[in-house]
Amino acid sequence: MTISKIDILGKKFNRCMRGYCTEEVDLAMHDIAEALGEAADENRRLLERLAELERVFASKSPDPILSQAPSDLRGTLAAGRKIVEEIHENAGRKARTILEEARAEAARIKADANMVKARIYEEIADIKAQREAYEQELRKLLEDHFRLLEASESSAASKPDGDFTFADGAE
Repeated sequence: MTISKIDILGKKFNRCMRGYCTEEVDLAMHDIAEALGEAADENRRLLERLAELERVFASKSPDPILSQAPSDLRGTLAAGRKIVEEIHENAGRKARTILEEARAEAARIKADANMVKARIYEEIADIKAQREAYEQELRKLLEDHFRLLEASESSAASKPDGDFTFADGAE
């Protein structure tokens, strides 16, 4: 869609109670229309100039591949190709360097993660060993208490309950 200077200048807005200041909108629209008009005129002039240059060039060099182009133009094209190739090579080198750095960083991160993993496994093993030691201590403590209870029960069973028979036969 193309918009011309006339389209912009002819644009009308609905008025509302709290809208923009109409003078400011009109001034902005005028400035925009002027800028658009100047750009359109410049574009038209450049297109005309391009067409003229293409006609001149076509009359001097009928070969579309530019094989018979003037030597300075061939040199410029060759220099342009060389610059593009150098940019491409530099970009490839930079990409390889970035990739190598990323791989090295990934290897470092992986090594760090493996060290953390090993430390966690060591901590787990330590905690398991502590748990086993506590369980053994608790078992031993409980066994000692059971032995004491059994000993106190057996000693209580060997004692008389209070019905004593005296040696002289009196109760």
